[in-house]
Amino acid sequence: MDVAIGPTTDAKYSQRLTQENMALYYKARNITWDPQRFMESWRIFDNYEIRHERKRCGVIRLKSDGETLFIRDLQIEPSKQRQGIGREAINWAMAYAQTSGYEQLALRVFAENPAVLLYQALGFVETGRSRDAVLTLSLSLSATSE
Repeated sequence: MDVAIGPTTDAKYSQRLTQENMALYYKARNITWDPQRFMESWRIFDNYEIRHERKRCGVIRLKSDGETLFIRDLQIEPSKQRQGIGREAINWAMAYAQTSGYEQLALRVFAENPAVLLYQALGFVETGRSRDAVLTLSLSLSATSE
C-alpha cells in the first residue's frame, strides 16, 4: 500500500479534519469544539500528515509521556477510511515508538468508535475507561518485538 507519513505544519487542515471527524462524538457528549485548545496542543504534539498515493488524506499526532508514546489523534478523511490507511498509520507509529525506545504505545478513543476493533486487532488492550466512555488502549512494545 502506498502510504507515506511525514511531518506537517498545516494546522488548519488538521484542525478541520479532526473537528469534522469528531463532531458526532462531541455532539453525543455535549462537548464544544475549542479551536484555542487545539492550537495549544498543536504546539506541543509531534504532527504528521498521512498521504495515500501522494495525496494528503489524514493526520497522526503524537506526544511522549516518559516510557509511553501516545497517539493523541489519528484522523483519516472519511472517503479514505476502511481502506487500510489507518492500519498503516498505526503500524508506522508502532515502528516509530519501538525505534525511539518507548516501552508502550497508547491512545484514547470513544468506546463506540469503529476504530476500536482495529486497535484491538493490532494488539491494543483496554487499560482504562472514563465515565463518558472514553477508552484508554495500550500496546506493550516489548511484546511486539519478541
